[in-house]
Amino acid sequence: MSNAEAELFDVAILGAGPAGTTVAALLARRGRRVLALEKATHPRFHIGESLLPKNLPILERLGVLDEVRAIGVYKPGAELISPDHAARQSFSFGEALDPEPPYAYQVHRAAFDEILLRNARRAGADIREGCTVTDVDFGGETQRVVYTQNDRQSECRARLVIDATGRDGFLARRFGIRRQNKAHNSAAIFAHFEGVPAAAWNIPGTIGLYWFEHGWFWMIPLTDGKTSIGAVCMPDYLKSRRGSLEDFFFDTIRLCPKLWEHVEPARLATPVRSAGNYSYRADRAFGPGYLLLGDAYAFIDPVFSSGVYLAMSSAERAAEAVDAALDRPAEAKRLFAGLQRRTDRGIARFSWFIYRFNTPALRRIFMGPRNVLGMRQAVISMLAGDVYRNGGLGWRLALFRVLYGVIWLFQLRRSVKLDMRRGSLPAIRIPEDEVGGRP
Repeated sequence: MSNAEAELFDVAILGAGPAGTTVAALLARRGRRVLALEKATHPRFHIGESLLPKNLPILERLGVLDEVRAIGVYKPGAELISPDHAARQSFSFGEALDPEPPYAYQVHRAAFDEILLRNARRAGADIREGCTVTDVDFGGETQRVVYTQNDRQSECRARLVIDATGRDGFLARRFGIRRQNKAHNSAAIFAHFEGVPAAAWNIPGTIGLYWFEHGWFWMIPLTDGKTSIGAVCMPDYLKSRRGSLEDFFFDTIRLCPKLWEHVEPARLATPVRSAGNYSYRADRAFGPGYLLLGDAYAFIDPVFSSGVYLAMSSAERAAEAVDAALDRPAEAKRLFAGLQRRTDRGIARFSWFIYRFNTPALRRIFMGPRNVLGMRQAVISMLAGDVYRNGGLGWRLALFRVLYGVIWLFQLRRSVKLDMRRGSLPAIRIPEDEVGGRP
């Protein structure tokens, strides 16, 4: 097909997950001609089921909040469970500095992502499923995108390409700019269960976070009696795996007795899956003719459910920046640099806590929190997704970091022992998308 015959779009979006469909819907509403190419066919299984309160205003602006409410489980906060503490600690989103809204939802991602995809189509975006992008040629006023659908190769041209391919990171991998975070080297193993007893939660609907020797677990209540359970583990432990992924997953759960007592009577509802090389970031989020959004740019860890929120909030801001850049191409670099700075700010605030989540010092603070000078409120605000706020949040989080440093020194021996372990972690060899049975 010649360049003259290729379909022409203002924007071609690679991927139609939360980031891709959010930016697609908003740009289409602005009158832009938008194409989104998605390799999967919705609905499809995806991990990342726990939303944050600050997701909800974005969903409302997209016009899908009622649909999400209909498929979700009301989430008022989080519960932390430690092997070193008899009682669990609950955090309510209503205690945040800005407690609106004071709740979120837990959702099946298959249904949630399909709602966002349908919404983008209603807005006028051209969403094509079952399409695998094979090549992108950059240069000139338009970029050439080559993809296959039903074993047939096609191509289009677009003034801008947005990579929203999630953990696939199509452009970052192609350009060789994706860097694994060796200081936070981990992987996840997860599945859905049926029959987890209601007694597993002190407060219905909350996400449960369980520490154990080699990392932590999530436990997320979903609709239809399902529960998402996953383990995020250090790589030295993962290298000890023998046998099937399913057997290893259950052996890992047994290492956390407080979780195992709730899982033992339950049964698997899905195959056990894995995701490797969990924490990474691209060297840059934009360049001539392209922009990276959501997990295609960076992913830190699922511990605070930040992935979907960071993806959708950056996509919402990206729609404004892209729309302006299409009208004023000379300003694109400035606009996208501002977008990257804001995204990096949110990532940095989440990351500080995430990279220290397994430390004895942070565990001690979280399991015995006090609201001195509003520090508890500031931490809950961060947990709610309010990571872009200025003013009172910043200095309170800075004060929290000072407190952490003091506790770290009081627990020097345990802290140094963990730091030494993390400093000598091997590379992860777990496949990125292994499902079920034998390795």
